[in-house]
Amino acid sequence: MKTLTAAQAKSMMIFVSAAMVEAKEIMCEADRNIGDGDHGIGMAKGFGAALQELGNQDFTDVYKVFFTVGRTMIKEMGGASGIIFGTLFFAGSKNVEPATEIGIKEFTTIFEKALVEIKAKGHASVGDKTVVDGLEPMVDAMKKNAEKDISFEEILKIALDAATAGMESSKQFVAKFGRAKTLGERAIGYPDAGSVSLTLIIKAMLDWVNKQ
Repeated sequence: MKTLTAAQAKSMMIFVSAAMVEAKEIMCEADRNIGDGDHGIGMAKGFGAALQELGNQDFTDVYKVFFTVGRTMIKEMGGASGIIFGTLFFAGSKNVEPATEIGIKEFTTIFEKALVEIKAKGHASVGDKTVVDGLEPMVDAMKKNAEKDISFEEILKIALDAATAGMESSKQFVAKFGRAKTLGERAIGYPDAGSVSLTLIIKAMLDWVNKQ
């Protein structure tokens, strides 16, 4: 699979949204160690709303699929997680020319633009124990391979491996943001919940591709 059509993007994001709703408790558990424990509740709410919105629409533009998911999550979730994960899909799909299908390079650019905007909004860097710990190495790995003649399965495997490594590395950091910041060194040993959620999103995308 070398291209992603609008219909495929819709199918994939319906699959991803359903998987994220299902993963609510996993995300809450990740947040419970160093946060408020409600991260999964907000994420399930946002993806649940996106799932419903996707089901109500037909799409001819790939970017409109991701735009719809991101906009819906920002609207429904509120708070930092809504902005971060809504931006993950929204930043790279706004103000772009409509496309009936996209390739690996365009798919990578969606996440590249998301990283830039998330860092600009939150002022976080790798090492601050945020989603950036997973997202930045993921985007770097995708960019290194986006020009190659590879499939969506291959680029998503590369993305998942890098995001997972970044999530694991977040365990060693002291948090610079959120409730975890107050824990100081007691936050060491636990991954950032946002980075955990990122790996779940990419894994769900890969699972969808593998079913095609």
